[in-house]
Amino acid sequence: MSIEKQLGLKFPIYWNNWPIEEEFAKYLVYKIITHRPVNIVELGSGTSSLIIIKTLEKLGYDYTLTSFDSDEEFINNTKNLLISEDAFDEKKIKLIFSPIKDLELNGNVYKWYDPNDFEFNFEKIDLLFIDGPVGGFCKNSRYPALSVMKKYLKEGSLVILHDARRSDEIEIVEMWKNENPEIKNVFKIDTERGGAEIKF
Repeated sequence: MSIEKQLGLKFPIYWNNWPIEEEFAKYLVYKIITHRPVNIVELGSGTSSLIIIKTLEKLGYDYTLTSFDSDEEFINNTKNLLISEDAFDEKKIKLIFSPIKDLELNGNVYKWYDPNDFEFNFEKIDLLFIDGPVGGFCKNSRYPALSVMKKYLKEGSLVILHDARRSDEIEIVEMWKNENPEIKNVFKIDTERGGAEIKF
């Protein structure tokens, strides 16, 4: 059965090379069903936002989704996508435009979202899904995610990184493992563009 039918979507998903691949989407649905995250943070909005929300709505419990993107037009497109599927509830969902800025960490400068945008009214991120910023901004562009949000990543938190077949993401995962002794397990997600599942 297709993702569209499983989630009861009104419109087909346009599967191209930009959003997550369909097999990865099925993995994401499975992890939400089994992990039951309440507070979800997403870096890089779009098709994944819709899939996450529709899965949560089918499960029927309260949640919050905070999704960040460095492209303001893309954030608006995501909002329209959610509205078209009756999936946008501003009480549960925040779509945040966060411009790319220089961020210095461990003597290196990264092009990343504005860290000032990353303050939440909850104590723990249950699911952090990392699919941004785009890799072309700088080397290891997604590395800062754990450093910026570390105070919200606690026992039981799950981090999912997309595009983990790329050399940058492979290196990022190794850096995270070396720098975060709280990480309990790292699993490879074997899809077309790959991923990594990191458990705290």
